[in-house]
Amino acid sequence: MANAHSRRNWLSRLKVDDCWHTEELDLRNSVVGAFKNLYTEEGGWRPGVEGLSFMRLDSCEAEGLEIPFTEGEVFAALSDLGKDKAPGPDGFTMAFWLFSWELVKVEIMGFFKEFHERGRFVKSLNATFLVIVPKRGGAEDLKDFRPISLVGSLYKLLAKVLANRIKKVLGKVISESQNAFVEGRQILDAVLIANEAVDSRLKDNVGGVLCKLDIEKAYDRVSWSFLLAVLKEMGFGKRWIKWIDWWCISTVKFSVLINGSPSGFFQSTRG
Repeated sequence: MANAHSRRNWLSRLKVDDCWHTEELDLRNSVVGAFKNLYTEEGGWRPGVEGLSFMRLDSCEAEGLEIPFTEGEVFAALSDLGKDKAPGPDGFTMAFWLFSWELVKVEIMGFFKEFHERGRFVKSLNATFLVIVPKRGGAEDLKDFRPISLVGSLYKLLAKVLANRIKKVLGKVISESQNAFVEGRQILDAVLIANEAVDSRLKDNVGGVLCKLDIEKAYDRVSWSFLLAVLKEMGFGKRWIKWIDWWCISTVKFSVLINGSPSGFFQSTRG
């Protein structure tokens, strides 16, 4: 089954930026170049967020995000992660760490203590494989492939713990009109509201304009300077912002898996 899956996803030719590539080395370089451009911040002026009004955390909420990590919360995060998903560059699945918890928990908690006290970890921990998965059968244009990030298992665990902490306060700083990715809210609510708005117009026989925006690769183009500025304006603490800035985003490096082999090794500056 694995061999059949590999054969289906084998790339012998690919269109990148309207140009066909058939030679192995040329194909690899073009794909790596495309993702390097995608994850590299473009130069030039950017508007700031100064003067804008943001909902803010209070000091207790901000400090609560920065308290020492406990064994209980780390194990709970580990238990929630997909056990047998494809491993990242370190080769370990989350099932391995869960099965070996009693043997490795001292080392894992030492890793979390080091990160909490010094705000750092070995840079290779967040090295990431990018796997391109076809969105449909017979895809031959890079636009028809979806990049999936395979990160190292310990970094994935750290990210899960941080995500569990931040999701408890996101509802306070994110507008109620944002329905997705906030605990206690459902993306379906936005669909229902849009449907009710259309239905109301039709019943009242009143003209109007609806605008649907679909921004291409929106999350991949998020500016890090913008993200960090927003965190500051929302009242997140200095230690939390340092964690996100210095170690969770600014140190990540990517290699693209093409036909099962990694190509390139580049650092991203956005996304």
